[in-house]
Amino acid sequence: MPELFLPFRAEAAFRAWRGARLAGTADAVRRAVRRDGFVDPQTDAAAPPTDQALQGAPQRALQLALRIALRRRGWAQRQDLRIIARQSPGPGLHRLGLLSPHGMPQAPGRADLLVGDGGGWEAGLGAVRTGGLVLAPLPGGIGPAAWAQLDRLRAAGFADAAVVLIASARHAIAAEGEAGVAVLAGTQGAEGETLPGIEAPDGLPGRFVSLFALPRSGTTLLTAMFQVHSQVDAVFEPWNGQVLEGPGDASIPVLLEKAGIAPDTQRCLFVKETAAQLPYLEGLCRMIDQAPLPLDSAALMLLRRPAHTFLSEIERRGQWWGDAVPLDGRQFALWCDKYRQALARMLAVLRRHDGTVIGFEALAADPAGLLPRIAAAIGLPVEPAQLRYEAHLDRSQVRGDLNIGRAPAPISDESVRRRARSEHLVARLAAGGPHAAWFADATALHAAVARAGLVRVRALPQALLDPLG
Repeated sequence: MPELFLPFRAEAAFRAWRGARLAGTADAVRRAVRRDGFVDPQTDAAAPPTDQALQGAPQRALQLALRIALRRRGWAQRQDLRIIARQSPGPGLHRLGLLSPHGMPQAPGRADLLVGDGGGWEAGLGAVRTGGLVLAPLPGGIGPAAWAQLDRLRAAGFADAAVVLIASARHAIAAEGEAGVAVLAGTQGAEGETLPGIEAPDGLPGRFVSLFALPRSGTTLLTAMFQVHSQVDAVFEPWNGQVLEGPGDASIPVLLEKAGIAPDTQRCLFVKETAAQLPYLEGLCRMIDQAPLPLDSAALMLLRRPAHTFLSEIERRGQWWGDAVPLDGRQFALWCDKYRQALARMLAVLRRHDGTVIGFEALAADPAGLLPRIAAAIGLPVEPAQLRYEAHLDRSQVRGDLNIGRAPAPISDESVRRRARSEHLVARLAAGGPHAAWFADATALHAAVARAGLVRVRALPQALLDPLG
């Protein structure tokens, strides 16, 4: 199933790529859309199978490029984008957070967006401030005029400008006689890559859900609740479980092959990893950043009260591995040193991918109330078996919490209540120490998430996120 999103910064690179690829992309997209239908990239609405498979493809290509670019910058839900050289923002753009009217005066803190789908858009380039984004269709395809337009964009200060080739069976994007639909993209005053390069092979799932957290935060429980879902293939800790090796394996097709999962566009791949070892977390973060499903993916983080997370880790190390670990200031400092970097990394990924944070305590206390909200956030229906996961779980696949792998029990908040009786001990370890401020900031973030139960990271106050990196 063709899925291409390839930025080319030079004509020679495009010619080299095109010479190595076979024709037939448009026919492949047409066949897939006739068979399966497609998803609108702007609204996420599913369209039924149709014979008019490529109708509207140029506009969908621009919408796809726009949405990916905004998400990559963390602008997906900004309320203060200043739209330049766009005649009338359509209602669908409100879903992307593009709410500012055309011609709004420049103001500090506002981000510029030039969407060149109207005539004469190049005249507006001079109004785009540093960091502002321009995206424009190339109706003539990738020919001499496209490269000349790219040169003009670079001369106007968009040093990272590229011609982006887009083809997608998932979103019914292709062009007759071309490898795909072309869009011009660039960022004022920026160098490097404007957009990620995606060239997905055949054989992908329909949706990719990633879940990460600090160890002892409940990821095994939540993954088990989705492993029993009829539409989900779940993988517990692929790096920790040595299904994958090193950062080079951070690829959905590689994971499917090594885990023995048949790719199916009607199913969801649910992958969890923790920060027990930072390279494991880094592997999952890279898989998220490089995922060839930019609009059909969801990044989740479970957040447990930090004091409880620390207490649980100390206890389980003794119970499961026989480590004689004292509950003292040295262990607390080691825990903070290790996981402050991991928490910053996870929050950065969530911000890039408009991710969701889930409160472990809310899940434990009210799984029937929170599970539908989690399922809605990742685009799946709830199934009754999920609330009784312990009766349906394939324990042979479980990694992480040994209790769930050996003897899964009904969901309960007993551990939350038990840890609460000891958290004053952690407060003493933190008080006045070098990690006191970070621990207080992490605890404040958790409190906000715990109140909401589930919250998109973009909805959290910057004052809570910024101190944590």
